[in-house]
Parts: sequence; C-alpha cells; structure tokens
Amino acid sequence: MRRNPAVWKRASGVVIRKPGKDNYTKLKAYRSISLCSSMGNVVEKGAAELLSEVAERRGLLGDGQFGSRKGWSAINAVAIMVDRAHAAWTNGHITGVLLMDIKAAFPSVAK
Repeated sequence: MRRNPAVWKRASGVVIRKPGKDNYTKLKAYRSISLCSSMGNVVEKGAAELLSEVAERRGLLGDGQFGSRKGWSAINAVAIMVDRAHAAWTNGHITGVLLMDIKAAFPSVAK
C-alpha cells in the first residue's frame, strides 16, 4: 500500500462571498475554496496530465471536447462549430450555436 506524505494532504479552506446576493447572513451566499499545498498542486497537475494523455491515446474524448486538450483551442472550437452550422444549413436543417463567456460567469475571481 502506497502512502502519501502528510504535507501533500494539507489544504486551507477559504470562504468568499458570492457577488450580488441580497442576504449575506445565509450560508448559500458564500462559496468555499480549498487551497492545496504546493506539493499537492504539483502532484495533482502531474496526475491530470497523465490522465489526459491516456484519454487522448485511447480515443476516450469526443470530437466536441475542447477543454484541456493540447492543440485544441477556442478558435478551433468556433471554426468547427461554424463549419457544422453551414453544413446543416446546406442540408436544409436548422441549427444554432451557443457561445458562453466563462470569465463573465465568475465575476468575483480576481483578474
């Protein structure tokens, strides 16, 4: 059985206010964030990288999955979606694309 050093398991919890809430006396007006130790972050990043490589190699990700994939940028995603929309229109289908600004969804995060 493998054991991880205790320092890897340490984390600090931080509670921050959700913006725009009317009543900050209620628990749902806050969100908690877990801040892992530096070594824990290194291990987590390494594990995520390995899992990503295995998923790519085995073809486990669909062609619509763009996040966290090397060489697959937001520009590629937009180009593919526009191409698919044009193909659908050419074939007489109705289609739509929803583009979301994720950064705007979390305005409380420091820029």
